[in-house]
Amino acid sequence: MATQKLIRWSAIAWLLSALTGIIAVVLAPSDYVENAMLSTLWTPIHAVLTISYMLFLFGLIGFYLVQADKAGRLGSVGFLLAFFGTVLVTAQVAVATLILPVIATQQDAPKTAFEMLDPAGPLSVFSSISLVASVALGIGLILMGIATMRAGVLPRWAGLLLIVGTVLEFAVLVGAPGAMIVKLGDVAIDAAKIWIVYALWSKQSETVTQAKTTM
Repeated sequence: MATQKLIRWSAIAWLLSALTGIIAVVLAPSDYVENAMLSTLWTPIHAVLTISYMLFLFGLIGFYLVQADKAGRLGSVGFLLAFFGTVLVTAQVAVATLILPVIATQQDAPKTAFEMLDPAGPLSVFSSISLVASVALGIGLILMGIATMRAGVLPRWAGLLLIVGTVLEFAVLVGAPGAMIVKLGDVAIDAAKIWIVYALWSKQSETVTQAKTTM
């Protein structure tokens, strides 16, 4: 019963994560636009994005638990990578929310967030950690997407959508033109989350119905 409640709350967290993530995708100033960090939208929208990642972290637990028995080692490794990657990415977004606008006011600071977060830029150590975290999170989501398709507990197409969205975001790391591809990847991942939330709620309803029938 406790596990079922945790899965239910995880589903709610992922729904809220998807909704806040979509808001951030639509309204967030682009990392490739000059002086975007000084925009009045930068701090509030990145604060929303930070909350979205925190909710995603909690929802990830239910996503794993509901299919843990059939997801196998692939699902377990994917969950661990995605979980700890999300923790670090959440911290990175929080720093981007509060610290980057302050640095951007300095005269010799890079003009775009993309340049500022470049591993060869002024925040090289922080940027390198963020890169490792993003790669860990991405690989974790891909593995969990594959495990979801193999387990057959949740919709297989939702697992595929999770993989596609993550691959689109990875495309930036190999030199693909960035802003639109990242946004498409974010939307695909948020759509996958909503689809999985619907499946989780459906399974919860089936469980409750079966319990009542047994009684």
